[in-house]
Amino acid sequence: MVKGNRRRILLIVAVSAAVISAAVVVGIAVHRDAGKSLLKVMSDRIDLQVRNVHYTEVGDSGMKWEIKADAARYQKKENLALFDNLKVKLILKDGQTFVMTGDRGRLNTESRDMQIEGNVGIVSDNGDRFTTDRLRYRNADRIVETERPVAMENGSVRISGVGMVVSLDARTVAILSQVRARVAAGAGETK
Repeated sequence: MVKGNRRRILLIVAVSAAVISAAVVVGIAVHRDAGKSLLKVMSDRIDLQVRNVHYTEVGDSGMKWEIKADAARYQKKENLALFDNLKVKLILKDGQTFVMTGDRGRLNTESRDMQIEGNVGIVSDNGDRFTTDRLRYRNADRIVETERPVAMENGSVRISGVGMVVSLDARTVAILSQVRARVAAGAGETK
């Protein structure tokens, strides 16, 4: 009888040890997989993600870029930087500046072409203010353009229309269609 009890106790201890060992192995595996899934926050397409970005670059033409954003993601394979809530300051070789802001931005890191979307604003150092919902900057031509509705204000003049092309080199602005202008009363009068 003692021998039978001893066998039962050994069997219970062996089964308990096997169950505990299996539970430990499963627990470690689950914990390891949970850690992997916690670290897998970024998409496989994102190579780098940062917050509170401040990026400065001086281009071949002597133009300086300053980009500030709440967050940025870089996709190396596509040569693409994506920005959230950004402010881009372009400082031309002669010192003239343009500040562009928007909710989202995309910069091709190879061509330096940029697209900004959502509550887009442009302010020049001479006081011109432009608003639209999307614009593109073509670096090769140094052109800022949009095909969307746009408004321009400077002092007492407000011009609106659809589509715009700004040449940074030629210092020209063209509103492409449906142009409307309003000049405040008394503007342009001399005393």
